[in-house]
Amino acid sequence: MSARRLFVWSAVLALFLDQLTKLLVQGAYMTGPPETWRGVRLLGEVLSITPVANPDGLFSWSYGPRFMYIVLPLFGIGLVIWFALRNRDRWSSAAYGLILGGAVGNLIDRVRLGWVIDFIDFRLPQFRFRWFTFNLADAFLVVGILLLLARGLFGRKSPAAATAEPDAPPAPDHETGLPRP
Repeated sequence: MSARRLFVWSAVLALFLDQLTKLLVQGAYMTGPPETWRGVRLLGEVLSITPVANPDGLFSWSYGPRFMYIVLPLFGIGLVIWFALRNRDRWSSAAYGLILGGAVGNLIDRVRLGWVIDFIDFRLPQFRFRWFTFNLADAFLVVGILLLLARGLFGRKSPAAATAEPDAPPAPDHETGLPRP
């Protein structure tokens, strides 16, 4: 599969899974006013579905005026598409797709509801640790960014690039013996 197709399919899959889980949570746990919403424990006190209407951004960060919650994601989506279309690396393409799917998923919530549906509640009670309540879009954004960072830090170089001298002239053409342009 080409890098571009991988980008598109990972974005579509991330967006589909995000919106599907939000619709399921909204239908099952978010009926009535917010004070009546109830969650369910999945793994004891470690993992729960706890529906929350999040008016803020990723990790509950505030972006300032409400219009910025539409403008900033649109700008980010444009940047992700721009970088992804210039990219030929499959790992990076998948990462850009996850980021795009997550960003579009949360943007759909903002436009449709005015806030984002968060519902994954992760805790480690023995360490008195509780992570921000999040959704699959947030997870896809973070995983995509981590993949890009890992690829940038630890990505393999091609064998030719690893052995070539940085300032070496191009190798001569085997037929003519002249340097290649």
